[in-house]
Amino acid sequence: MIPAIFEHLEEREICSTLEEVRNVLDKTVDGGNAFNICREQDAVYPFLSVLTRGEYAYIWYAPDESSAGIQAWGEDLGLDPEGTVRFYIPELTEICNDYILTREKALQVVLAFMELEEWPACYEEMPSCVEWEEL
Repeated sequence: MIPAIFEHLEEREICSTLEEVRNVLDKTVDGGNAFNICREQDAVYPFLSVLTRGEYAYIWYAPDESSAGIQAWGEDLGLDPEGTVRFYIPELTEICNDYILTREKALQVVLAFMELEEWPACYEEMPSCVEWEEL
């Protein structure tokens, strides 16, 4: 596993083990958190964004500055298909339930990224642990 930098609402941490990643993703501020994850100290791109709220998560990936990003399709969690989950990062952001994952699935995605020698430059190179949508 290649170390990654996790910047979130409380601090900035470097994680290189499953236990460290799980512990960081479990940190919350008022029930949720917003994580920007990257490889290099002052790199702007690429980065993985993970929003958490309770047991729910949303994932968006920015391969470079010219991309609108790539988001993960959600799981069948029995949520109202017309509804949203509210994330506070720290402002309110509502995400359509079609893109909501469990926090456990989000952990799998983060770990898949940390196993890659180079992070994806395009949609076709994304980890296969979830389905992706190019924006």
